[in-house]
Amino acid sequence: MTAVFLGWAAVAFGGVSFIYPAPNTWVENSNHLILKLNSTEVTGVRVGVNGVVSDLLVVGSPEYRRAFQDILIVQPVWDRGRNEVTVETFIGNNRAEAAQASVYFAPGAKASDIPPEFKANSFHQPDLEARCVGCHDMAPSSDKSLSTLAKENPCIGCHRKMLDVKFVHGPAGTYSCGYCHKEKATPRFAVTKREAALCNECHGDKAAEFAKRKYIHGPIAGGMCEVCHDSHGSANYSQLKAPINELCLSCHESIKKTPHVVRTTTGTGHPVSGAKDPSAPKTGREMSCISCHNPHAGDVRYFFVNNAEDRLLLCQMCHNK
Repeated sequence: MTAVFLGWAAVAFGGVSFIYPAPNTWVENSNHLILKLNSTEVTGVRVGVNGVVSDLLVVGSPEYRRAFQDILIVQPVWDRGRNEVTVETFIGNNRAEAAQASVYFAPGAKASDIPPEFKANSFHQPDLEARCVGCHDMAPSSDKSLSTLAKENPCIGCHRKMLDVKFVHGPAGTYSCGYCHKEKATPRFAVTKREAALCNECHGDKAAEFAKRKYIHGPIAGGMCEVCHDSHGSANYSQLKAPINELCLSCHESIKKTPHVVRTTTGTGHPVSGAKDPSAPKTGREMSCISCHNPHAGDVRYFFVNNAEDRLLLCQMCHNK
């Protein structure tokens, strides 16, 4: 029997229910695929994403049943864009059920970039949370929500993986989820403010510093902190959503097309990577766009880090002979 899915709801006729992500929704991360098998007789499951199918996952042992009952939680490997997800359940060697759903994976995307047939995914709904209360505290006290101990904080059990990165944002690293995420928001545990309105509650000193500058970089002027920074953490310096040069060039594409600053004897421009940053030798970081340009604001048009109008003075920060 095939499970049929309509809109937001997972309507299963004796078959598999997609708990997270819901069918025809879009997600920004690939941490979880949660399925309810709706049968205690199922002994194995195969999951496929865009035609790549897993080995048989054994779910029928007494140990598995005691721990997870008829729930299966795996970490999917989504492709960017549309993903066709298939699920097959088995009782012994016999295939029992088949189900499928479409999920759109768009890390760092804006809602306006998503095809209209995919809705934003929202897990914290009463009917979905009710499926998790056997193992998870879905109605934590405010003290627990702000607990800095992993074993007490109710969010970490499911969301720990977003902190398994090199550069973790301070509040996320101390499990202070409740400072930004509100239980009484709609949907539940959403953030009630975004971008600079939220960030400046802690980083007001930086906002005041930028405001004093003559020139403010476009995203900063628009209060769009999340265009560049991940609010939880990332593999990149300062919780950037991509390596520095990759991030800058995602907007400043024209820089790729011509030699930058000067044309050398080889026809290339000034290097912007591949060497230690001579402007900040104590950091040990690699040369990048921020070696010369302040990414937030400055007193000169091109946001030179030394705030000098004379470009030669910028050059002399490194080329002082």
